[in-house]
Amino acid sequence: MQLTFPNGEHPPVPFDHGELSIGSRNDQRISLPGSSLVAHHASIISDRRGLWLRVPAAATGVHLNARPVRRSALLRIGDLVCLGPLQILISEDNPARIDTRIPAAPPAPLADAQRLSASRVLLRSVSGSLFGRSYTLTEPKTIGRGAGCDIRIDDPALAERHAQFELHGDRVILRSLDASEGSRVNGVPVRDAVLAPGDQIVVDQHRFVLEAPGLPARGQDPGKRGPSVAHTQTIKAIRSAAANTPYIAQAPEPEKPPASVDPGALWWLIAAAAVLAAAMTALLVYSPHLGAA
Repeated sequence: MQLTFPNGEHPPVPFDHGELSIGSRNDQRISLPGSSLVAHHASIISDRRGLWLRVPAAATGVHLNARPVRRSALLRIGDLVCLGPLQILISEDNPARIDTRIPAAPPAPLADAQRLSASRVLLRSVSGSLFGRSYTLTEPKTIGRGAGCDIRIDDPALAERHAQFELHGDRVILRSLDASEGSRVNGVPVRDAVLAPGDQIVVDQHRFVLEAPGLPARGQDPGKRGPSVAHTQTIKAIRSAAANTPYIAQAPEPEKPPASVDPGALWWLIAAAAVLAAAMTALLVYSPHLGAA
């Protein structure tokens, strides 16, 4: 990835791993003397935990996608970090990684079983007037300021029908519907694009993240996915006859004769029960008399 500066305050800075400090002091990796930044205004860090923004206590006026940040925040490619008037866009270092070759026609309607699986693919708003809302892609979704759009944004700077999001099998497509405007995918200006899970799409000043569990990541061959997740419930497999195989009834198993009982053992049980009953009777009859004596 790389850090770019939309207003030209600094040349693009490639960044892969470690800590990239930003401030007005000369020893910062991105040093802007004479700016409104404090000596060390912020750091962008990439480590085993991911990509994140750290703000020292002395720094103020730090925003991530127009939302204030006081100490730290997780970052993703496509985010816009503002340090006062300074804008820093975190973008792809190779725009060619985003495939702009899309199908010529929209997708065919999904069957019921396909719709159930496709309901997991969501477009989630992360900033702007639609913040927090999610949109499934079981049908193509148009975005724009027109009244008939599925994702309607009341913004005069946006076209009536700006773009359309479509699900084509295991690919999500961004298709431009307006000849004069484009969008940004992970910080890269595009008109049409093949999207991947986790992509951040910016339409004007409105940001969306594609959540698509199970779909291939960017650059991954769809035919070489990892092992699928096992279901939590299993059904025991049974063997059934083939469609063209005649059914052959099986004879029932012969019933087993009941186990025989030894007559001698039965008489012993009866005798033992009789002796026990006699003993109990004697105890109940003679015990009061013994107590009186």
